[in-house]
Amino acid sequence: MACNGNCMIAKNRIEGIENIIVVASGKGGVGKSTVAANLALTLAKQGYRVGMMDADIYGPSIHKMFGIENERVNATYVGEEEYFLPVEKFGLKIISLGLLVDNSQAVIWRGPMAASALAQLLTKTQWGQLDYLVVDFPPGTGDIQISMMQQFVVEGAIVVTTPQVLSVNDARKGAEMFSPAKMNLPIIGIVENMSWFTPKEHPEEKYLLFGKGGGQKLADEFHTKLLAQIPLIQDVEEVENQDCLLSNTNKVIGECFERIADQVVEFAEALPERKDNVLKIAVPTVDNHVDDHFGHCDHYTIFEIRDKKIVGEETLPAGEGCGCKSNIASVLREKGVTILLAGNMGDGAKNVLEAQQIRVVRGCKGDIRQLVNDFLSGKVCDSGVGCAGHEGGCSHHGCH
Repeated sequence: MACNGNCMIAKNRIEGIENIIVVASGKGGVGKSTVAANLALTLAKQGYRVGMMDADIYGPSIHKMFGIENERVNATYVGEEEYFLPVEKFGLKIISLGLLVDNSQAVIWRGPMAASALAQLLTKTQWGQLDYLVVDFPPGTGDIQISMMQQFVVEGAIVVTTPQVLSVNDARKGAEMFSPAKMNLPIIGIVENMSWFTPKEHPEEKYLLFGKGGGQKLADEFHTKLLAQIPLIQDVEEVENQDCLLSNTNKVIGECFERIADQVVEFAEALPERKDNVLKIAVPTVDNHVDDHFGHCDHYTIFEIRDKKIVGEETLPAGEGCGCKSNIASVLREKGVTILLAGNMGDGAKNVLEAQQIRVVRGCKGDIRQLVNDFLSGKVCDSGVGCAGHEGGCSHHGCH
């Protein structure tokens, strides 16, 4: 099947980096970069090896937050390849385009050029061994974010919003970018910033300046966690002339970021692909071909993939009941499956699978092993067509 849509191609993993965590928002001004910087700082304080990359090509700010805007980025050679040496501060390895261009000049690049610059910044920096690389995405859903997620293995995303309705509406668009139907990147959770204001003189009081409940509502919509609600703090003490590294100076803020960091670590350690970095793909099967009846297929074949090659397979019974009402989605997820290649499928079954962070590719047919190899080569994409007659999901005839 020729690929003319949203195809998945095997991505590159940056050598030495265990986990890449991106921090995103639907719009600017919600504290995304502040959350990214404090998360990286907190992980480093917990003893992890952490890098911080400013991917906001047009408005880099991380170098200013850490007070390193006047630092010089040196280079080194590995063989004939030249690499940047990140600036180190507070136990972090930091790289930002703001360290490489004139701070007084605006960066005016078209999308492809900006995406290429980001790829070079990521791959041509000598990170060494890192447990976590925290990436501060630009606001919105542009070429830079999409190109990075298409090219490189990213473990998960954090979406930052404020409680107000307009901010949540924009954050919803940012979160949708990570959905299984689009970039298929797990959302670790939502961070609600500026949740309330507490005066220094009255620490027991809370003033909801921007409304309430927006972060939880967004988390519920995307079946993820509300990682923390971060308040506005009055008279924050400066660190190295910076007032953004709040987790270093304020106990309440520090505890917020401790909770966020703990949940990031918990998420990373629970990833199925942590088991030997194996990708698992499931295919509803009959006689070694794609079974078009997903809900009542003969059985499932689960393929283990390493380095774009099939290294193992197992058979899983189909179980009882319709695909969208059975427990097959949770069973596949427990097996570590993150991709399902299927023939026909109703919207109900597709939604249940995607809620388990299993990407569904419909319209598949033919020999299952050839199909998987074609998929790994980027030749297979979702047909975008649901099961005719089953658009609501199930019927008394069963869900395909």
